Amino acid sequence: MPGSTPTSFERALWENLVMGAVVRRIGPALLRVRIHLVGSEPEIWRLFEIDADLRLPQLHDALQIVMGWENSHLHEFLDFDPDLDGNITPMLPRRWASPFLREDDDEGAYLAEEDFALRDVLTDQAPLFYLYDLGDNWLHRLDLIETLPKNPGDPTITVIRGERRCPLEDSGGIDGYDHILHVLDHPADDEHDNLTEWVSSMHHNPRKPFNPATYDTPAVNQVLRRVFPATNIRTERA
Repeated sequence: MPGSTPTSFERALWENLVMGAVVRRIGPALLRVRIHLVGSEPEIWRLFEIDADLRLPQLHDALQIVMGWENSHLHEFLDFDPDLDGNITPMLPRRWASPFLREDDDEGAYLAEEDFALRDVLTDQAPLFYLYDLGDNWLHRLDLIETLPKNPGDPTITVIRGERRCPLEDSGGIDGYDHILHVLDHPADDEHDNLTEWVSSMHHNPRKPFNPATYDTPAVNQVLRRVFPATNIRTERA
């Protein structure tokens, strides 16, 4: 109603739309983004360039490939760190989820991820967070490093470099994965044989031994080229 007080959701939407206006005005763009798995030590990270017009469901698919996950769990996007007491953004917090996760969202906590593009939610003023597997809680932080012009035919997404493979699925979060790596490095540990067998079953690549320190950038980019052929995404959204 005219003159009524806006709800917190309406204020958040307005403030964040204003914040993203500069990114939207620049036209077709590639965003150079750094992502890291929060809490990983040594840090698991990637640097990549991605079309600013990818919608969040497509971003989810891309991040699964970039990081090396198997897309077997639920996810959500956030513009705040859920592990911090305070919101590190200057705006009211927002969360985005897929239709499947929103089915049980009776309180309206989530926005529809399919309604937002990457350029709408990631700016150089604040990071974006990506939470994968709501049980193990693999939290990723995305930081915008640079905005570049996108030319026709440019790849939709390209990994520039990265370090260390992502953890194995269902390994119990950061602490669980660190414990697995510790046991693998200590053959005398009582759990060594069982965990070695489990890692072998989860690794899914008998030709290459499991190595947490490796990351194959060319192989990842080959998959990305196949899944995300170069297209004019902005035209598709029009």
